[in-house]
Amino acid sequence: MAVDRSFEQFLGAAATSTPQAKCRLVDGYLKSLEYPIFEDDATVVLLYHGNADTVHLVGDMTDWIETIPFNRIPETDLFWFRGTYEPDARLEYVLYVSGAETPIADPLNQCVVNGFVLNSELAMPQYRRHPVFDPYRDGRKGGYELLQEHLLPAGALSYPHTIHIYTPPGYARGKHRYPCVYFQDGRDYIEYGIAPLVLHTLIAGGHIAPVIGIFVTPPNLHLPQTPNRTTEYGMSADYVTFFTEELRTWVDTHLRTVCNPSARLVIGDSYGGLISATIGLRRPDLFGMAYSQSGYLSYKKNVLLRELEATNHIRTRFYLDCGTYERRVARGIVPDDEGDFLLANRRMADLMRSRGIDLVYREYPEGHTWGNWRAHLHDALEHFFGATGKRRK
Repeated sequence: MAVDRSFEQFLGAAATSTPQAKCRLVDGYLKSLEYPIFEDDATVVLLYHGNADTVHLVGDMTDWIETIPFNRIPETDLFWFRGTYEPDARLEYVLYVSGAETPIADPLNQCVVNGFVLNSELAMPQYRRHPVFDPYRDGRKGGYELLQEHLLPAGALSYPHTIHIYTPPGYARGKHRYPCVYFQDGRDYIEYGIAPLVLHTLIAGGHIAPVIGIFVTPPNLHLPQTPNRTTEYGMSADYVTFFTEELRTWVDTHLRTVCNPSARLVIGDSYGGLISATIGLRRPDLFGMAYSQSGYLSYKKNVLLRELEATNHIRTRFYLDCGTYERRVARGIVPDDEGDFLLANRRMADLMRSRGIDLVYREYPEGHTWGNWRAHLHDALEHFFGATGKRRK
């Protein structure tokens, strides 16, 4: 891209202007602004315009821990920050503005991602967004219009589970049987991952073969009360039994599925990525494909890695991916020595390769966010269910 010197020229003009002229200069500059300001493929300038004493940046680029101060143009209410990142990076961030009770999304940035809260999205010039997400750049959540809701009774676990089911176009009119994609954190994949629409769009466009989607939601999702996703996804043997025996049996009984492990994919993010990889490792006789997105594979000092080392004849096909900005995930929630998710995923990928496991491993210059996970969901779906019948490498 062409080098954009407009902000540097603006700074130079502001430095030699009177206080009143500076205010006019700021107003004129903001009216003509294309934002964020990319000075080249790797350099971006972010701004904040408003009544504040200080402004700080926190986000993927700071591991959501440290804060980076903005500079203030003297005698104005305009603050600025210049950062350098990979040309194809996609990072999320918020601003700490003095006087505000909570962090805020960048008021000048129209692109936001909803993942529990609204984060501003910084997509560097060479980042390419899948067009399915264009309507969601304002932060709206995914909907339930393509889904049916069911309640599975208690069994191996002493409480019921809500599931949502996606069936492909033409399902109601035919007799064809379909592969199944099972999602952990069902409501999150629906609302933040926009996964039902991703499935629908890929099928309609002929990019993947028609599949059934099963979205499973743990109780007390993201709440401290137990049971919750932590008690289930922490490699719980009872949850594996529920998922692989009871849930799978219900699905195969009530839906027209292909009853073969090679036609079942389990997907999850973070903690959900850990349990998805666990299911793929422990029950290859039932789930022949597993996709872990930013999986918490360092859990309990890499216990899943040790379990893999002790397992022979792994038949499951795995897909792992992780962001390069996932070096200190969930500080204060997971132990500090388990927070380097990137390192843990690299170790797991290396071990899988050494064991001759069918594996795709990908890294992206992104963070531990729903913007990352939803952006790359289609890659794994096309790998496993590419409509040509050929797996993508």
